[in-house]
This record gives sequence, C-alpha cells and structure tokens, in this order.
Amino acid sequence: MLSVQPLNHALNSTLVLPGSKSITNRALILAALAQGKTQLQGALFSRDTRIMLAALDALGFQTAVDEAAATITVNGLGGSIPAEAATIHVGNAGTAARFLTAFLALKVGGIFELDGDAAMRERPMSGLTDALSALGAAEFNFHGQPGHFPFSIKSHGFKGGKTTVDARASSQILSALLLAAPALSPCSSSTGRDVQIICPDVRPQYVAITLKMREAFGAPPAAVEATSTYSLAPVAYTPPNSGTYAIEPDISAASYFLALTLIHGGTLRFPNLNAEPLQGDARFVDVLAHHGLQVDAGRDAWVATCDPSNNPQRGHREIDFSAISDTFLTYAALAPLLGESVRITGIGHTRHQETDRIAGMATELSKLGQLVKEEADALTIQPKPNELRARALKARNAGELLSVDTYEDHRFAMSFAVLASFDLLGDGQPWLTIKDPGCCAKTFPGFFKALDQLRL
Repeated sequence: MLSVQPLNHALNSTLVLPGSKSITNRALILAALAQGKTQLQGALFSRDTRIMLAALDALGFQTAVDEAAATITVNGLGGSIPAEAATIHVGNAGTAARFLTAFLALKVGGIFELDGDAAMRERPMSGLTDALSALGAAEFNFHGQPGHFPFSIKSHGFKGGKTTVDARASSQILSALLLAAPALSPCSSSTGRDVQIICPDVRPQYVAITLKMREAFGAPPAAVEATSTYSLAPVAYTPPNSGTYAIEPDISAASYFLALTLIHGGTLRFPNLNAEPLQGDARFVDVLAHHGLQVDAGRDAWVATCDPSNNPQRGHREIDFSAISDTFLTYAALAPLLGESVRITGIGHTRHQETDRIAGMATELSKLGQLVKEEADALTIQPKPNELRARALKARNAGELLSVDTYEDHRFAMSFAVLASFDLLGDGQPWLTIKDPGCCAKTFPGFFKALDQLRL
C-alpha cells in the first residue's frame, strides 16, 4: 500500500511522458514483419511491452534494447518467423495476446502454446480465433474455456480470403488481423491474394492508429467501404525510409497529469506531443476544458494551464466515453471534486479489460461515500464531497487512512492517485492509500516517481 502525499502548490513543470504502449506493441509487430532493421525511438519499457519483446525473442528474432535511450532495434525478417514451435505467456497484456495470435498464424506448420494469467484467461479471444480459423490460417485447441486462453495453435499461413469478424469485445481483434493477415512471407505466393475483413460494430479509434502505422511501414492505404469491409492488398512491409520510427508519448498517461493540472492549477508542459496525435485519447482534453483546463497543442509540445483560482465544479453532465474509454476512470475518480452528477456512457466493453472496470469503479467510489448507479454500459456518479471528507476524517481520527483497491489494474492506481493528491482535509497530510501501486508497471512504471517530482 502507498499513501499519497497531497500537492500544496500550483504546477510549474515539464513532464516527459513514456511512450504509448499501444503504439510500441504495434511497432514491434510491424518491425518484425518488415524486411531489415528498424529502430523504435521513444519506446515504452513496461510489463506489456516486455512481454511482447520476450515473445519475439522466443520466436527467434534479434532485438537490441537500450532502455536509457528508450530505443529498441528489431531485425525484421520479411514475414518469416524463425521458430517452428514455442511456448508464450502473455500475462494480462491484451495487445500482446491478440497481435501475437494473428502474427503466429503466418508460420506455415508452426505449433505454438499460448497462455495468460488468470485475468487474461477471462478476456475474450473468440472473435480473433474464429476469424483465423475461417481464413484457414490456423487451427486451435482450447485447453479450458473455448475461445479463451490457454490454447494451442497450429498455423497454416494466410492465403487471402474473406471473413466476418466480431471485434465488439476489443478493437485489438481487428487490429491484429489488419497487421498480420495481408503480410507476405517467404511461403506466400509472389502475387498473393487480397484479404477482406467485414467488421461492423468496432470502436474506430485504435483501428485508425493501426491503419496509419501500417502505412508508415510501407503498406498501401486499406480500402474501407461503407459496409465496414476492409480490403487489404498483400504487402511486403518495409522499415520507414529513415530506418527509425518515433513512438508517440502516451496520451492515456497524460490524462492523469492533465487532471492534476485542472485541480491544482498552474502550467505543465508535455514535450514531444504534437497538434495531430495518432491517439484518440487526445479528445479527453475537451472533457476537461469544460471544467476550465486549457491546452495549447503545438508542433512539438502540449502546454496545459489552469488558473489556480478556477472552480472546476459544473452542473450535471452526460458524456459518451466510447471513443476515449481508457480515460473514463481518470474522470470518474475525480468526480467527487467536479460538482453535480455525471453519467458516463459508452463503456460497456471495459467490463472485459484488465478487470471489470465499471464494477470496480462503482465499488471504490461507493467506499468513498459517493452515490453510484451502475448500468451495463454506463456509470452515474452523484458526488458527495462532504461525505468523502467525513470518512477521511473518521479514518484519520482512528489512526488510519482511506484506501482503494486496484484490481491489478494500472488505471485504478493512477486515477485514484490524482484524487489523493488533492488536499482534502486542508492539512497537507495523506488521507488516501493505493493498494498494489506496482500494478502501474503495466504501462507506466515511473508514474509515482513522476508524481513525486511535481511536488518539488
């Protein structure tokens, strides 16, 4: 458990964000698919990206890592996978789980064993495994619940074709196919065959990242029809012309510090972000702008500012977070400070992520005295700031602090750490503890260190 020291002054600092996990893991797959060396600059080193790196190493790829310089160099093999067999454990890394499953289907005659931790075994994979089976690219033998980890995969390679994909559970299912299915390999026909993927009802934000990154590695633009059909020509991926690919800083990680700037005031600069980022979570800025935060997005940095005298409290709101669902926890955790009730919608799919995020957030806010209504796809929060103070004071008088569980989910730890940074009792002393703060290692190992540096 970690008690969080409140901040007692307005911000005036620069924060270098880690690279995006989603972009780093996509870039690792694309670099492995390309023919030749690619250096990834600004790469994230976290639990999820280390899982992907370990998998590539187990499959026989040559990688070189320089954590101090935040670079990873991958020697891509043009669609070839050296290992004919391997056992891979994906932990609870959704990107690694989905991207690697489709990637492994490239290996004609490959036999691979895949498993994850207990939480990953609950996360859906059937949309992807069904599509790979329908394309004739792989056969699966499930060792537990069908459509879930653990399973064995016997891979046959992609030979083109058409299939309908259910990616409602996770857009990563579609992204995995967009990356691997059209890739030419040494066993592919020189002419190859187009792949058509029909995928309605998918959240488009991360799919857009995948499509843009494919083009950075030499793929032609995918033809996307109104019928939600993605037509993919065979592609021999190549490293970017410079031999390097710059990983964009993690805007989901920025959300916590944007929220921090809102409630404390001052100025916080985020270098290496530009005015047109790949990540859809940039729209979280609009959510906080309603409460008084201003963000100047320049060519090489974002600068967030808020008047320390600003009152962030506003009237009732209903916000659709379907396009920026990774940030809904940031906003929900701050709800006790933001005025009247808020209804957060479009988040049903988050019940199947690292944990059931809707249920978890409802539980933790209720423990803090907030009134919460949980729905299948939404969460309504009625802030009760006086009740929060009363419970914090009661705990303090008993020689204790309030605490929140994190469910092995990094976003719970970071979101509630922002709330805990608020000087709720006006004495500058901790009032809230975070259980299992180490879960931040999934995407932002240095989160609490970064938070501490802003206190200086």
